[in-house]
Amino acid sequence: MISRSELILGPPGCGKTHTLIEIVREALARGVALDRIGYVSFTKKAINEAIERAGSAFNLTPDDLPYFRTLHSLGYHGLGMTQADMMSREDWKEFSRMMGMNFDGITSTDADDGLILPQGRDNDRYLRMIDRATLRCASLQKEFNDQRSYDLHYFMLEKIDKALKEYKSDTGKLSFTDMLSNYVEQCSPPKLELLIVDEAQDLVPLQWKMVLKLAGNSEKIYFAGDDDQAIHRWAGVNVDLFMRCSEKVRVLDQSYRLPRSAYDMAMNVVHRIRHRKQKHFKSMDRQGSVSHHLDTFDIDMRQGSWTLMSRTNSFARDVAADLREQGLFYEIKGYPSVKLEVAEAIKIWEGLQKGREIGLHEVKSLYELAPKTGDGAVIKRGMLPLLDAEPLDGTYTYESLVQNLGLLARKETDALDMLRLGKDERYYIRALLRRNEVLTERPRLKVSTFHAMKGGEDDNVVVHLDSTKSCVTNPDQDDEHRVFYVGLTRVKNNLHIIESQKKYRYDI
Repeated sequence: MISRSELILGPPGCGKTHTLIEIVREALARGVALDRIGYVSFTKKAINEAIERAGSAFNLTPDDLPYFRTLHSLGYHGLGMTQADMMSREDWKEFSRMMGMNFDGITSTDADDGLILPQGRDNDRYLRMIDRATLRCASLQKEFNDQRSYDLHYFMLEKIDKALKEYKSDTGKLSFTDMLSNYVEQCSPPKLELLIVDEAQDLVPLQWKMVLKLAGNSEKIYFAGDDDQAIHRWAGVNVDLFMRCSEKVRVLDQSYRLPRSAYDMAMNVVHRIRHRKQKHFKSMDRQGSVSHHLDTFDIDMRQGSWTLMSRTNSFARDVAADLREQGLFYEIKGYPSVKLEVAEAIKIWEGLQKGREIGLHEVKSLYELAPKTGDGAVIKRGMLPLLDAEPLDGTYTYESLVQNLGLLARKETDALDMLRLGKDERYYIRALLRRNEVLTERPRLKVSTFHAMKGGEDDNVVVHLDSTKSCVTNPDQDDEHRVFYVGLTRVKNNLHIIESQKKYRYDI
């Protein structure tokens, strides 16, 4: 328990961020300076939302909020680090060469990223185990035993750990996890009158050490989150630390998102969680709808905003394939199903067809994607380098491109015949255009995992019940209940359940 603290439990859609910003408002009204207010989280999504809300509420810029940061960002800036201090792609290549093994390591170049564990090749599983041990404040042996990875070898884990420590020592480089450890060991935290720790249920033990160090130099601390939505235990999260962090507990008891029908289904799931803080909150005063289907083909998604969620990235890709087969425009992991450069090139060519003048940048965008060899060539070969000599402020019509810059295509040529596209891609885009989809706008349909959608919401939500053997056969099902609870509670109006036909599935 931490003195001078309060735990704010925010069930789905209960206005947790609004409540926290109001706490900031009260502090400002008391005359607390902006540089004496800390708002931290492990995730960039939470911090970006807090900065946006505070900026809008108090007419502030991000520079006005020096301690609204992810824990990684706080460590990075607190240690006075630069990007050159971090393990880079080149460092991982060199380490791979030294070990005679392939490692990707953490390849992000964003110092403020909330990354937790390395991703990448099979050998990165050893790196994940090393980092997880540090994040959990556990020994390598315990981490190895807990993971039960029978295709990994402990002697190799020790060898990689020792070699990696030597490499970092010799080069002065750090990983994101090292950065947190160094902050805990070396840094003097800022003196704060108010510290808010958002999404605290997802902090790993090492991050809790960092938070406790901050709290020790803060006058008032608020921890905010929801143990029912603690879905990152795979990364080393210990939800018990969150549940025990304060004696004073406040529950936000009104959801401004969930309709009654989805609320009832979500309550049926959340009450299966054995280890949780009991809490009650009310749904919205409208019914909404819940419907069950055998697959996505049964659902009419031609109108409105939709999010389709699955248990794993592999399942999400299967959902994306179904949408593609239906000729629906979607995004997955933030990327649209039609590359933006392709959509822009189509728009550019259609503009030329209508007599519009285009700039040099647009000419280059079109020419880069147009075939220049073979029977389908629409641009003379060797034209693209010549564009570098063109005036930056120049404008071009279809006719001037034909006369001066090697355009071969007839004006009536279909936009899709102007681009290097595979047969299947051409067929798919044509189907989208027949539906009058605007390919240069963000798609109405989003494909996501439950983990990636945490903190989000949508009018229409589709939840797939497919799961994996390791999830279904885990003797502790609390994690599974939490994951599907998160999925079910993203909906604002209409919830669609896709019943699984697979052996391993979650039963609602």
